[in-house]
Amino acid sequence: MRNFFHLSIEYFKKIKPPKKPHSSPFQTRFLTSYHQWLIFFGICIGIFNLNLYRDYKDYQHYTKNNSLVLEATVQLQYKKSKNNHQYFVLKLEDERGHIFYTTSRLDLKPLEYKKLRIYGRLSQCSFIEFLKSCYLHTFSLSVLPNKSFKSPLRSWINSQHSDTNSAILYRALFFGDNINLVWREFSNTTGIAHIIAISGFHLGVLSVMVFFLSFIFYRPLQKRYFPYRNIFYDLGALVLISMFFYLLLLEFQPSFFRAFLMATLGFIFYYSGVKILSFESLILASSIAIALFPGFLWNIGFILSVFGVFYILLFVNHMPKLPLLGYFIVFDCVIFLLMGPIVHFYFPYFSPYQFVSIPISIIFGPFFLLVLGLHFLSFGNTFDFIYIWALSHKINYIEFFTPLWLFLLYISLSLLSIKFRLLFFTLIVLSGIFYAFLCIRYILISFC
Repeated sequence: MRNFFHLSIEYFKKIKPPKKPHSSPFQTRFLTSYHQWLIFFGICIGIFNLNLYRDYKDYQHYTKNNSLVLEATVQLQYKKSKNNHQYFVLKLEDERGHIFYTTSRLDLKPLEYKKLRIYGRLSQCSFIEFLKSCYLHTFSLSVLPNKSFKSPLRSWINSQHSDTNSAILYRALFFGDNINLVWREFSNTTGIAHIIAISGFHLGVLSVMVFFLSFIFYRPLQKRYFPYRNIFYDLGALVLISMFFYLLLLEFQPSFFRAFLMATLGFIFYYSGVKILSFESLILASSIAIALFPGFLWNIGFILSVFGVFYILLFVNHMPKLPLLGYFIVFDCVIFLLMGPIVHFYFPYFSPYQFVSIPISIIFGPFFLLVLGLHFLSFGNTFDFIYIWALSHKINYIEFFTPLWLFLLYISLSLLSIKFRLLFFTLIVLSGIFYAFLCIRYILISFC
């Protein structure tokens, strides 16, 4: 009996424990054939056409009469002048998300985020223009009793700032509100527009914060009561639920919505054992977003966010491994360069101060969490003196649009660089030459 016991022990010692699988236990084959991709795109095109038809019915409703009554929310209000006369410009958004612009020579009070009833007439506007925005000739307007669910949050931010521009900045950072002309000019000339505008960058920062805060409380419980559960699956689902509520707060802001779709698909892929950081996931997220909201095709913020993720994927796939700090520094520098020719196709402004956006991007994550915490502690005005000082300086800039031929060539090389690593580094050199050209042009125009 004793010998049998020893032999049994020796036998079990020779048995190697099963290896922990590197793939998900729920591994599945998803969109792995041309047939499946055709079905997916067919479904997306069908949804896109249905939503486009709905938009066309709205277009017919607005254009069938010479006059109309529009109920819309004021998204932006600013002053302009022409022939020594000042007037207000209002950016309006109706309940279906259609954008209209109108002007008024009346001495209007601040109307941002208030709901108006406007009696007017739509200017000549094609359906394609309608999907972007149309101009509305206003005959009369009145303010409707409407309380936005974000009004208490805006008041909470405003109460902590004596400087209006500082409050506007934080409302944009936290709630996706529109910035005024002062911040728009400053962000365009300094290259920080992508930092102020809510995007996937913000989703990443907030997701990391929610994950680690949840990890602190969840990990001890998981180790003691349910060690069999996968903590990354559980907390990943919790992060997505939190970001969905934040998406509702932002009222489906396009670039954040695209980022949320990608994060959701990434979680599904991770759960199913499919590669997360892939160009396929970008195509999936972008296709679904455009199918649901056809207007995204013309939304510059959405377009730039898609390009931004595309170049991030190129960087991750082709850049050799570096020490962590060096990797982040190189990452920000390379993405800044690669986005240059794309950004200047839509926005012409250039100043050498735009290079300051590189270190700002590096420190933005911790800074965002810091100022968010300071606002919860009612110390939101801590850094207001920096914004007041920065906005007080006039920044000289030049204007240059990326030519169409260069834009198309650059996109073609970018697509080819998915397969050819050498072309990726060629893109970096070309974008560096592009910025060198802009710097020389700036010097010649400014000092000659």
